[in-house]
Amino acid sequence: MASNVTRRDFLKTAGVSAGVMMAAGYSPFSYAANDKIHVAKIGCGGQGLFRHMRDGLRLTEDIDVVTVCDVYEPNLRRGQQTAEGMRNGEVTAYYDYRELLENENVDAFVISTSQDAHYQPVMDALDAGKYVFCEKTLTYDEDLAAGIQRSRDIVEKCHETGLFCQVGHQRRYNPQYLKAVWLARNERSLGRINYLRAQWHQNPRDAWRRPVDPGYEFNEQEAQFIDDLERHMNWRHYPERSGGLMTEFTAHQVDIWTWFLGTMPKRVWGSGGTDYWRDGREVVDNVALTYEYELRGTELGFNDIPERTAELEENFLELARPYTVRGNYSCLLANAHGGIEEYIYGDLGTFELSERGDNLEGCYLLGEPDTQDIGEAQEAEQLDQEEGVDMEEVADAIAAGETLGLPPDAYRDPMPIRVVEERSPSHLQFEAFAKCIKEGGKPYNNEMVGHLTVVAVLKGLESVREETVVEIDPALYEFDFDTPDPYQCVYVADPEYADDDEQGLDV
Repeated sequence: MASNVTRRDFLKTAGVSAGVMMAAGYSPFSYAANDKIHVAKIGCGGQGLFRHMRDGLRLTEDIDVVTVCDVYEPNLRRGQQTAEGMRNGEVTAYYDYRELLENENVDAFVISTSQDAHYQPVMDALDAGKYVFCEKTLTYDEDLAAGIQRSRDIVEKCHETGLFCQVGHQRRYNPQYLKAVWLARNERSLGRINYLRAQWHQNPRDAWRRPVDPGYEFNEQEAQFIDDLERHMNWRHYPERSGGLMTEFTAHQVDIWTWFLGTMPKRVWGSGGTDYWRDGREVVDNVALTYEYELRGTELGFNDIPERTAELEENFLELARPYTVRGNYSCLLANAHGGIEEYIYGDLGTFELSERGDNLEGCYLLGEPDTQDIGEAQEAEQLDQEEGVDMEEVADAIAAGETLGLPPDAYRDPMPIRVVEERSPSHLQFEAFAKCIKEGGKPYNNEMVGHLTVVAVLKGLESVREETVVEIDPALYEFDFDTPDPYQCVYVADPEYADDDEQGLDV
């Protein structure tokens, strides 16, 4: 077990200097190779119990959940029972996380409370010298500007203490997504990125609502924290607790766009409403947004496409001038067609990305047709027109979804982005959490990743609320100190990840 007393006392006495030394690669926190990270699980509802404890934490050998905390008795007892089954031993249970801040047997907090309740436990844990994993979205407040400021506070606190706050954007640890970002940056597999699209479409039977027992009576401890059981259990439905679809779903997918492009959006405009569900919810049940990103013409593969190098050299000023990439996003809870996917479009191909199940089979590269194929197809079409075209055949082709003017095989077959990995992204993110604590370093989904997403989605929510275009000021995510890289992507093309199947996309 780590020396928690030493770590806490070090941070209290060393203050900012601890952060300076850790930023330089030195860590005063000593863990032996066989030590486990002792974790306090704060929040044992659906996400905390199933996604975190039963999937990620249970399978991570270097983590031991030694205590759980929840303000709602049934969740607290389920969390305690689950954790005791995981470690085959006793697990303590608390209603108030503050009782754990001075607990010498706790190294880190894993937080999955309602979004409005992320901020204070994160700040208190960092002040107490404990590492933090916090479920996304990192911070929220019904006053959206305050929500963004809360996120800035966490980035500053991490810098001050030398600790980190990992945020639950688990796609950053999905090996297929990592490989796709690496291919786009290093192999220029998409060419020049020019468009983005994503959707989160669901049609849940429970309408995203949890049942509430009208006869439930609070015990003395619960009554200190819960005023209204309905608003506590269904916090996602109420704007004082959650940003609804924007902070639950959009946060994951806009994060992917930002990651791929390596930059933040400049502006956003959106629309949404509570147009389908009539169950008392006060957040929208559908949104549609457009985000705009500004890129240089020489970025993202333009000058690495051989056939265009000469053109770029001859007309550099014109071709290198900034251009706009737009991302169209939709989220709804009354139709599941299209599912949950992200698309990254380039002039050489398209990435179709999705976390379909736990078997890492949902990401593909769809190549664009060669220009020579297009030219030959157009010549053939012209000849057909000169000889006369059977309009009934054309109509039948359109009805069948065929692309007129291109041979059926012009578009390359979708190539799966294959990896060899049995662990789920949720499991992998907690493996990384433990490794970064024990060995030093910053996780891929660090506090700056969480902060950039807070800015992007809360500005999107502002646009939906105000029904206007909202500019995103870079000052919102700029700091006067070095921050961890929010765009990093480390993909290792070695046997651990490579796949010998020639049908897959391998490096």
